[in-house]
Amino acid sequence: MKNSEKWMRAAHSGAANVRLNAIDFYPTDSQQTEEKLFRSGALHATNEVPLAKIDAYKKDARGVLRIEPYLGTYFYRLNVTKAPFDNILVRKALAMSIDRTAIVEKVTKGGQLAAEAFTPPGLAGYTAKARVTSNIDEARKLLAKAGYPNGQGFPKTEILFNTSESHKIIAEAVQQMWKKNLNIDIQLANQDWKVYLDSQKSLSYSMARAAWIGDYLDANTFLDMFVTGGGNNETGWSNAKYDGLIKMAAETADPKAR
Repeated sequence: MKNSEKWMRAAHSGAANVRLNAIDFYPTDSQQTEEKLFRSGALHATNEVPLAKIDAYKKDARGVLRIEPYLGTYFYRLNVTKAPFDNILVRKALAMSIDRTAIVEKVTKGGQLAAEAFTPPGLAGYTAKARVTSNIDEARKLLAKAGYPNGQGFPKTEILFNTSESHKIIAEAVQQMWKKNLNIDIQLANQDWKVYLDSQKSLSYSMARAAWIGDYLDANTFLDMFVTGGGNNETGWSNAKYDGLIKMAAETADPKAR
């Protein structure tokens, strides 16, 4: 950057030729370190705030914190090639025993919306009709029907996440919900980014935190992730009917018909 004193003089005088000479990026794997660097002035901008400090920034640094929407969904992958996640009743029970509203209001607190569908609402005119909402009584019935009444006999398993305090806090919230609502014990495991990616690619995991940010403004950017053999599937899930519908949508130009 140009000399700060000259920069300020030029900016206040309305000079039209004020330019940045360069922008330096400082990669770090730690949200805590990144936030400290930002607070100390070593970084002029950061795109992450540790979840534990969201409230403080909202209260004391309103001019500094900006919360903007983006086209993305935070979710958990389940490896359906392994028991008990090869059982759809188990998958439904897990999904229905999470209080998504509590997570966005009490854990992440960054203006996120509770994801009741995989595609964000109003995506190029498309809003998913199928919803997944919290229903603890039904979740318990489904788990019992799957062979695990009151969580009895449920296999040891874990939530995998890439090393991050925020991912850990979210995983702990989900872990507590599953214990309270289904009486199942879930462990947490973190891995460095590359190892974490490799674990998903090779299906060497049980459950893993994941997220997808849309590449373009269409539901397909989310839905085609789960076609059989898709590079972003990473769950082992396969359904010929689903594959056919995605293919049909790709070949249909009429947005309403799609």
